[in-house]
Amino acid sequence: MAAATATVTACAAQNSPQDFVNPHNAARAAVGLGVGPVSWDDNVAAFARSYAAQRQGDCKLVHSGPNNQYGENLFWGSSGKAWTASDAVGA
Repeated sequence: MAAATATVTACAAQNSPQDFVNPHNAARAAVGLGVGPVSWDDNVAAFARSYAAQRQGDCKLVHSGPNNQYGENLFWGSSGKAWTASDAVGA
C-alpha cells in the first residue's frame, strides 16, 4: 500500500520523507489490527508533488480521479502558519 500526502504553500516548509512516514506509521500502529507500516516511495512522492502543483492554482480539494493507483490524503491550511508534514498527516 502506498500513501501520498503533499503540502503546497507559498512558503512551503522543507520536509524530509521521514517527516511524512513517521506520523503515518505512528497512526497505523495505534490502530493495531495488523496494519503494517508504510515506506517512502519516490514515484508516489513525484506523483503527489505534481498533482499538488496542479491544484495550487485553484486550491480545490479534489482527488486526482478514478484511474489513479494511489490513495490520497488531501490537506489544506490557511496562510500565516508554517504547516508541516506532521500537521498534514495528523489532520
